[in-house]
Formats: sequence, C-alpha cells, structure tokens
Amino acid sequence: MKSCPVIVIGHVDHGKTSLVGALTGIETDRLPEEKARGLSITSGFAYLKGGDANIDLVDAPGHQNFIRAMVGGAAGARSAALVVSAAEGVEAQTLEHIAVIETLGIHAGIVVLSKADLVAPSERPGRKVALQAALAGTAFRDAPLIFCSAVTGEGLEDIAAALRGLAALPAGAGPAGAFLAIDRVFVAEGHGTVVTGTLLGRSLKPADELLLAPSGEIVTIRRIEVRGETVSMAQPGERTALNLRGVAASKIKPGDVVHAADAGAASLNLDAAISVSARAGRPVRHMEEIRVLYGTGNGVATLRLLGRKEVSPGETGFAQLRFTAPAAAFAGQRAVLRSLSPSQTLGGAIILDPAATPLTASKALRLATLEAAYRGDTLALAAALAAEQGGVARLGDVCRLARAPEASVRASLGEAFTQIADGFVSPAAVVAEARDAYLARLCAYHAEHRLRPQAPRSEILAGHVSLLLNLHVEESLAAAGVIRLSGGGVALAIHDAAANLTPDQTARMHGLARQLQADGLTPSGTAALIRSPEDAELLELLVERGEVIRLSNVSLKQTIWLHAEAVSSAIQMLRTGFPGETAFTTGEAREALKTSRKHIVPLLEYLDAAGITQRQGDTRCMV
Repeated sequence: MKSCPVIVIGHVDHGKTSLVGALTGIETDRLPEEKARGLSITSGFAYLKGGDANIDLVDAPGHQNFIRAMVGGAAGARSAALVVSAAEGVEAQTLEHIAVIETLGIHAGIVVLSKADLVAPSERPGRKVALQAALAGTAFRDAPLIFCSAVTGEGLEDIAAALRGLAALPAGAGPAGAFLAIDRVFVAEGHGTVVTGTLLGRSLKPADELLLAPSGEIVTIRRIEVRGETVSMAQPGERTALNLRGVAASKIKPGDVVHAADAGAASLNLDAAISVSARAGRPVRHMEEIRVLYGTGNGVATLRLLGRKEVSPGETGFAQLRFTAPAAAFAGQRAVLRSLSPSQTLGGAIILDPAATPLTASKALRLATLEAAYRGDTLALAAALAAEQGGVARLGDVCRLARAPEASVRASLGEAFTQIADGFVSPAAVVAEARDAYLARLCAYHAEHRLRPQAPRSEILAGHVSLLLNLHVEESLAAAGVIRLSGGGVALAIHDAAANLTPDQTARMHGLARQLQADGLTPSGTAALIRSPEDAELLELLVERGEVIRLSNVSLKQTIWLHAEAVSSAIQMLRTGFPGETAFTTGEAREALKTSRKHIVPLLEYLDAAGITQRQGDTRCMV
C-alpha cells in the first residue's frame, strides 16, 4: 500500500479545515480554543484511505501568528495542497505558505479553489486565470486547479483522486535511519508516553531502540499506531504514534526527535547552504541572529557566513548556524530562515553537516568541504575533509556529509584514496606526497648529521600532517625495508654512520669505548666523556653498535653511559649472588656490584625493562 504525507496550506479562513473534514470525516481542530474561535492554532491530522494509496493530511494553521506551527506540520510532508478561496483569491499568507513550501523542497501537488459555491459559474474562468497569473512565479505554476465546495460536495471526488495520485511521487532525500520529529507528546492511559510525527528514513517496529534528541536518552518502542490502528511496523512517510518505554512524557516536548543512532545528531553547530528568497526584502548578513525552523523544532542561531559578508536575495551561500541549545537534525534536512523583527520568511537552508564543530580560522578549507557536500561530489568532499584535517578524512564524516552508506562511499573513492587506519582514509596523492616529504626530511637530517646513527622521530614527523598519516607513512616505509625504526629513532636502511668516520674519529670512538670499559660500573660522567658535539655523536654510534648502553637517572636528570661488557658482568654477578628466585633489594644489589645508588637505580630499571629482573614491591629477583 502506497502512502504519502500531504500538507494542506493556505491563507486563514480559506476553508482548509472544512475541506479536510469533508474529504475524511475527521475534525482536525481538537483544542477548545480552536473550536471556540473557528481558527486553527496547531496543525491538525487526518487521513484519506482508498484504492491502493493512503494519504496522511496535515492541516496547517493559516494565520501569520502560527507560521512556526505551519512549518512544524510540514515536517516530513512529501507534497502540498494549496487552498485558495475562489471568492477571495491569493492573499498574504497564501504567498508566505508557498514560500515556505518552496524552501522546504516539498512537491507542489494540487491547487484547490475552495468556497466555489460562493462564485457564479460565469465568474469561474476569470478567477482561474487570475489565480494562474498569481502563481506563475511559484512552485504551484503547473499544479492542477480544482474548484470545490465543502458545502455542496462539488469537486471532492476529483480532489481525493488527485491526492491519491500524489502517492506515486518519489520520496525526497531522507536520513540514513529512522527519524521522527515529534509534534505531539501525551500520556495514554494504561500505556504511558506516546509521541507522534511523520516517520522518515527507515521503518520502525516494536522493541527497536532509538535515541531521544537532544537529551541523548535511549528509549525503546513498546507499541506503534498508524492512522489509529496498532501495527507491527511503521513505514517511512506514515503519520506514526510511538508508545515509548524508558522515558516520562514530562521529559519530552514537541520539537524533540527520536532517531536511530546513524540517522541524525544533536549539535550546537549546523553547517548549511543558505538560500535567500528572490522575494525577500533584504539580504542576510554575517553574524546576524536569525530564527531557524527545522522539523518540528525552532531556535535562534547566529549566522556565521563563510567567505562573504552577506547573501543577497536570489543568492546561495554557505554558513554555520550556531545555536545556544542543541538542535537535532540530519544531513540533507531543509529549514526555514526568518528574521526576528519584523518576523518574516527570508529564505531557507539545507543542513549539510548536523554535527559540525565550531568554525576556526581555516574557514576557506571548510568552505570547500561544504561546497562539495552541496554538489554531492563524494571525491571532492573526501579530499576537502582530508585537507581540513591534516591529510586524513574520517570515513564516518564522509558518509554523513555525502548522505551515503559506507559501501557506496568506498566505491566512489576507489583507488583515489588509501585506507591508512581503521575508519580513516587519505587521498593516494597526499599519501605519496607525505611519503616523499618524510624521506626528504630524513635524508636531509642524515646529510647534516653524518655521524648520528638515527634521527629523532619527533624531528622527522611532519607537524602539519595528521599523526595517523605520519604513522602510516612510517609503518609502510619500515615494512618495505626503506627505513629502520628503533624506539624514538629512525634511519634510512642504507644509512651507515660508521662508514662516514675519518681515521681520527674512529680512533676517538674506540678511545671512548675503552674508557667506559675501564670504568666498569662507576663510569665517567657525561661532562668528562663529551668534550665536543662530535663526541656525543660518537657515543650514540657506540650505542647503535651495541658496545655502549645509555641509561637515564630520571630523578637526577642525568644520562649514564655504561660499556656493554660492564652490564653483562653485572648481570652475571647478580645471578651468582642471588640465584634462582632469591629476592634482593636495591641496596643489596648495589653492595653486590660495588657501585653507587646514582648508578644502581637506572641499571636495575634497565634490567627490569629488558626482562632480566622482575620487580615485586621493594625487591627484585632474576628472571
């Protein structure tokens, strides 16, 4: 069974509620105030069954004071029926409602000339021509026009048939998962909390878990009703009532959202494409406060334009909408923008990123991202996101802004992107560039410091490149045998510092080794060993060759150099002095090795790290 949500719009007192009642037999004015005043204040809901289609009708308030309620009623609508009194013609709210429908991207379905019983048959052709002229520049310019009367019943069958025909319209772009903007919340006796709205995205069934936004609470569906009947599943596009478990009705309000985890987000910042209506009386300006009507919610946001100071009527720009309270939306959702004073519709927005981070100084990079998202260019979008984030794009971000599942996004990226970590991709060209730049920096370091066996990794990693990309480049180069990694150092596999030694340098290096060999476990201090910058490099080379071991006394902030033979001798002496699992203290080890506390503590810590000794509290034993 096909279904289609249709919003019924038009100027106040043009007969919308009477028309819906005549078509469906359902009275949509339910509030006592509405009945007393004969004026719709909130959106009313009815449905039209028959044939192979079900039409959910949303009777929108027509008065200008209730434009927010009208926009909320349009949440999820696929098409619109415009009601214009045949006796009175197009009026102010007729045009504003049309502007809202155009802004929300809702299909212009049919035009109903109501109260036809008040117009003589001879006047109808003229009224029709006048209406067509008034609608010529709007989305309803090609919509069929049907005369009707809720009093006499004229045209009702034609309207019903035309409405059922709207069910064949394709659904617009929606969220990735189930998403329901709440327009009503109440307590049903014996059942508990119930929320209603038009379901978008995906189907829902009892026991499904959803997120309540913006609070983030997890709720579970207990029961589902569609058009007053309990159902086993609600389909996208249907007016749906959800009986929720796990939340009190007092914690929910109209404007909140229940959605699947992958269907939306609640954020203080929404990045959007901003379009100002050609009929707007003024531009929108950077840092202007503006009212944003989205789904069934609304809020005041600061408009932070990217790359320009204002967007003029008829133009489109890009901006971040910064709210004071979280707004729950999905990528691709449309919103209405209204000035605060005087209150009037200025244009609309398409939400491109519902989970945006606050804009920083790199606005130009973000602008490229939003432009690609607006065009629907997945390759350009991923490249722009990577440019924003040091060469790396989070795959989840690409999927969210592209409004596409991961499999589809991966297919679009193809070989132009490389996966550098789980859930992260980078343009293949950027990876190649980062690899070449890494090797260039390492080569330059070796050229400047010919005697150093390794370069500090911290100096070779690029500061402007994402750490993930840096690590990917390192790991791939090491796996290919191009570089060798050792702790905090890195070197080209072909780099041999010893080959660069002069005879004098070789002699000095051997002299340093002999001095440390003679010192045993009471080595000379760094000041006595290193008499020139060259000596420091020679010591590092001895460490690289395994002849010397470098220790650190953290508390004294000193570096200690021991000959490898002295360390080997110390290990043997400890095994002899404390055989098997005999426990010994630091003091006992110092006594056994005839050394000082300054040297014994870093030596034992080195042996712990090497797995030669095992510490248990204040004692150790040989492994």
